[in-house]
Amino acid sequence: MKKIPFGYGLLAVSLALFVWIWTSIGDLGGAVLSMIVIALFAGLLFAIFAFLSSWLPDLVRQIRGISRDEHLKQLEASGKAVKAEYEMCRALTVEELGTGSVMHLIDLGSDKILCLIGQYYYEFEPINDDPENNQQRRFPTANFSLLRHAKTGEVLSLSPGMNVIEPTVCAPIVWPEQLSELGFHHVDGEIVSGSSMDEVERVVRGAKNQI
Repeated sequence: MKKIPFGYGLLAVSLALFVWIWTSIGDLGGAVLSMIVIALFAGLLFAIFAFLSSWLPDLVRQIRGISRDEHLKQLEASGKAVKAEYEMCRALTVEELGTGSVMHLIDLGSDKILCLIGQYYYEFEPINDDPENNQQRRFPTANFSLLRHAKTGEVLSLSPGMNVIEPTVCAPIVWPEQLSELGFHHVDGEIVSGSSMDEVERVVRGAKNQI
């Protein structure tokens, strides 16, 4: 039996629901308005579900007394997470204002660029404006590893090496459309091939002027 793609199925259900509402109330405008309200409500429910899906696992682990580090070790031991080792040539670091995240673009050589983006990476940035919590830069390093989800490739944690390499730091930018044209999709842990680091840097430095 041939499976119907989810998108087509959702479209068919939406059309059927629209026709049913239209025939029930006999008003095209009212049917359109009803569908808009239903779509907004469905979007709200999806957002709530997505939030709970990301928040509840951590809450359950806290209740069970299992730390995040212990949980990650369990995932790796069971084969649900795998550690990937990397060696970098150079790195470009910039704040991405669209999401309030730090973004590392890391040259892996052979025109391969690793993109690490998220608020999590602020933990490894230097702190020099707080006397009680000063820290040196901890990442990027010449060698490092990422713990990735075995099935999805999602980055679960970063383990820096010892040899810190100072990155090229660019001014904060809004997420540049030009980087999308180079193959970047704003996904933490993605590796993009076919662009040199010099080309990526020119795009990032140029994009800051678009703000």
